[in-house]
Amino acid sequence: MAISEQLRTLVEQMPNADGRGMFCTDIDKDKIEKAIAEIHKGGKENTLGLIEMLDQPGSDKDVKPHYALQCLANYVLQSRDEQARGDFAEVLAGQLGSDRSKYIRGYLCQELQWAGRREACPALGKLLCDEDLSAPASMALVAIGDGAGEQFRAALAAAKGSCKLNVVQGLGAVSDKQSAPALSALLTDEDREIRLAAGWGLARMGEASAVDALIKAAGVPDGWERIQATKHCLVLAEKLTAAGNRAEAGKIYTYLRDSRKDTHEKYVRDLAEKALAAG
Repeated sequence: MAISEQLRTLVEQMPNADGRGMFCTDIDKDKIEKAIAEIHKGGKENTLGLIEMLDQPGSDKDVKPHYALQCLANYVLQSRDEQARGDFAEVLAGQLGSDRSKYIRGYLCQELQWAGRREACPALGKLLCDEDLSAPASMALVAIGDGAGEQFRAALAAAKGSCKLNVVQGLGAVSDKQSAPALSALLTDEDREIRLAAGWGLARMGEASAVDALIKAAGVPDGWERIQATKHCLVLAEKLTAAGNRAEAGKIYTYLRDSRKDTHEKYVRDLAEKALAAG
């Protein structure tokens, strides 16, 4: 796209880098704020223009438009103008499926982590199985929350490796209860990190339906996984107790009391006994 000379002039008013990838300390705040306000007046066209001006990370060509886009995000958020925020996010989300570099699209995900809402979720969801973009897309979806669960659920079957871990962690982070059966199945995954992420997610959701699955998962031999699986059981038991489901919480505490026999697990046994005594 053609970038207007006015936009180029306004971007040029952004501070220079100091050669270390950092910005100079003598930043003229008033000058920058006025320039950003003018950029904002240009609406979607100027937002797209800033994205067009982005270049390789750390390069001289990238520094100023990168800075300007971050300032513009702050500007629309601070304005509390929902239309302006939505327009800004729409442009960013619309570029996630483009042929722009992974760096640029990852940066746009970072901006959507702050400025995005439900409308950005479908575009972010399409990146969840991309090894290079899965992490920033996941973080943006978790920050947005609303509408994120369905994107993580849709990606779960196809996700592999680190992408799968991001998706499983994302489901737990947004407490997507519809994914509880799928997470329960992942408690026996061949990848320990996937198993632990699934257990953490189920515990965080406070799902009574996960009690038996988490108890079974906590039966692993002594070691890091046993410690974490025990923690998941305790978190779930606490949530169930708080929700008034003492019967299911009691099942967990009884299991921990009877199974944690080693000296170094005495604290777990004591905690479980105390919880059972409290009724």
